[in-house]
Amino acid sequence: MQNKGFTLVELLGVIVVLAILGGIAVFSITGLVSKQRNKVYKNYESTLKTTVENYMINDFKNNGSLMPTIGNSTTITVETLKSKKLLNSLKDPSGGTCDTSYVVVTRNNDNGINLSLNYKVCLICPNYRSKNC
Repeated sequence: MQNKGFTLVELLGVIVVLAILGGIAVFSITGLVSKQRNKVYKNYESTLKTTVENYMINDFKNNGSLMPTIGNSTTITVETLKSKKLLNSLKDPSGGTCDTSYVVVTRNNDNGINLSLNYKVCLICPNYRSKNC
């Protein structure tokens, strides 16, 4: 027999190997996309905290009207920061925006240069929600 070519078993073997490699590739890429999306959310949380810290510092320098009394807190929303042109809209990597997010600023006492303020970031996106919310 002088037939040249591949047998059905050999072709099926190649197809099975390619399917396995394709499945591994899709699984890996999906994991990478998920990790990058989570990095975006963590970056948004950090940006929100930093922006609110600066907003509170500038307010304290001017008149301190936003400063909560000792033991109390105030809430700063993304919409407030956007209206003051301190922050642009936070786009969710999965679609939509995270503009309903907010930061709760709590004042513990008058000790130290930062008046002992705590910042709790609550990032609310269509496909993500901070653990603090």
